[in-house]
Amino acid sequence: MTEIQAQLKFWGVRGGLPAPGAETAVFGGNSACIEVDCGDHIVIFDAGTGLRVLGQSLMARSPVRGDLLFSHTNFNRICGLPFFAAAFHPKNAFGFWCGHIPEEGSIEEVLTRLMTDPVFPVPIGIFNADLSFHDFQAGQPLAFDTIDIATMPVTCGLPGTAYRLTCTTATICYACGIMPGAQLDKLIDFASGSDLLIMSLVGEDTEEMDRLALDIAHKSKTGRLYLTDHGPTETDESLIERERFLQSIMPSCRLAREGETIDLTTLR
Repeated sequence: MTEIQAQLKFWGVRGGLPAPGAETAVFGGNSACIEVDCGDHIVIFDAGTGLRVLGQSLMARSPVRGDLLFSHTNFNRICGLPFFAAAFHPKNAFGFWCGHIPEEGSIEEVLTRLMTDPVFPVPIGIFNADLSFHDFQAGQPLAFDTIDIATMPVTCGLPGTAYRLTCTTATICYACGIMPGAQLDKLIDFASGSDLLIMSLVGEDTEEMDRLALDIAHKSKTGRLYLTDHGPTETDESLIERERFLQSIMPSCRLAREGETIDLTTLR
């Protein structure tokens, strides 16, 4: 198999809601969105407001084929979709994937409702790209040509999905917005041996959540750990201090920064 050059880019790193402003300029203010570009195929994790900027960059790269994988369907994970410029290009094709069926219905129903008055004035039918919608049971594997994706059910305050993506250059585990509990032992097995673990844990004590994340990375023998979904009140100053603490324990740990790109060919 020919090795495909691959890279990952953070387009949004905030949890809860966007936090633009002078005090968040270093780490960024857009909410959750990550692109994994495997050369002939793009995988996007979550559709926060970072998706708007990603969509603009993809317009210069059309035709584009990609899949958008939702960790869950809270508003902060879907609110960027109406502003996804690449979905307006007729030569592009995108699949939307959800690992659980929300109470509101299928992923197509949820996104359709998002883009319906009075929530949003323009319907989802305005998109000209070839769109497809896929509901699956978390725990079921997904396969996209040269990319294999394992999935795991998790609790994010509501049912959610963690993903383990393997292409020819690296293995990435994406597990965000997760509530602590017994599922963390399963997550250690799920992330075992991954080159890159991107995660966030939800709890009142940030330092306790960070220590849990470091423990998961250590026990799963992860190559690198990136923590994301920074709270909207976390300023650049507080995040830099938090990162110093994390790196005093695990030097390879970083807090995700909007715009940061990782060459996945360097991870192995």
